[in-house]
Amino acid sequence: MKKALCMLMILFFITMGTANAELFNDLDRAVTEYNAYYKELPSSIKILLGNEDILAGILMNDGSELKVWLVTKDGRVTDLEKVEDASDYNPTVIIATDEDTVRSLITTADPLPIYEAARASGAISIDPVSFVSKAKFAVTDLAFKLLKTTGFF
Repeated sequence: MKKALCMLMILFFITMGTANAELFNDLDRAVTEYNAYYKELPSSIKILLGNEDILAGILMNDGSELKVWLVTKDGRVTDLEKVEDASDYNPTVIIATDEDTVRSLITTADPLPIYEAARASGAISIDPVSFVSKAKFAVTDLAFKLLKTTGFF
């Protein structure tokens, strides 16, 4: 009985690492694709995503957490890495979300409606840390609200 319990625990911890690695690989592919087309993004999106140091915490379906560090320069992702100790980083933006939301965002052809629904439901939270980031996100949120009320989206 003890051997069976030990084997189950070992399998549980092995699959936790596998889920994190799989999602990180999917994120890496999505970033590569994003970078290939980032010049086609509207300038407003480039300004918003422009020059940020982003720490993202992703709650995995198995209960573990995947922490990811992203650095953007002029709208392009220049650095993506898995984080073990978040205290080693100084983010300008902190993102918290879950695995299902991330998978939905990186597998869809139209991420904007998914992003808006996730923000509205609280499935994703974006917390700007620096004054400049707070100002950028406040203006962007206001602009999105105005555009929605005018029927632009």
